[in-house]
Amino acid sequence: MRWTRWTTSRFTAALTLAVLGCGKSAAKKAAELRECSAITMDAKGAAQCLVLQHKWSQTEALTAATAYQRQQDSLNQSRADSSWRADAGRHAKELTDCAKDPSGEVARCLVGYGWADPRAAAAADSLWRHDAAKHKNELTTCVVQRKMQPGACLQLYYKWSPGHALAVDDSIARAKMKRR
Repeated sequence: MRWTRWTTSRFTAALTLAVLGCGKSAAKKAAELRECSAITMDAKGAAQCLVLQHKWSQTEALTAATAYQRQQDSLNQSRADSSWRADAGRHAKELTDCAKDPSGEVARCLVGYGWADPRAAAAADSLWRHDAAKHKNELTTCVVQRKMQPGACLQLYYKWSPGHALAVDDSIARAKMKRR
């Protein structure tokens, strides 16, 4: 068959119609992605939904679902951070109240105010590092006395959290084993 201008244009038109007819529009794909993401818990589930219900290829579905999940996570974190900053005054008061807590459990106190565990732990660690010189003096006092374990002394007399006090006991025990 000889290719003429008429045959070439006919072939191009047929190919264009075939490509447009087989492919989905970006809007349609986005709607399918939102639909599947809304009914699943993670990107893998959304990808599986796209493959089974909307006939996407596995790689395309997983790529799109993962990107969508990351975008949603980023938006949610941004909203949470914005809300957190808006309530900064209240959070400062909560932190001050928890720093005065006689139990020494600052992180647990902050969680009681509704703080997320990682944020409460970071705030408690920050307060702990702020008082490092005071803690060093308390530790020295408890190590010198021989009536009880240093960790127990720190908890009893200085209201250290069990986690910090046990870490001191473990550290002292490891140092003694290294000396032997």
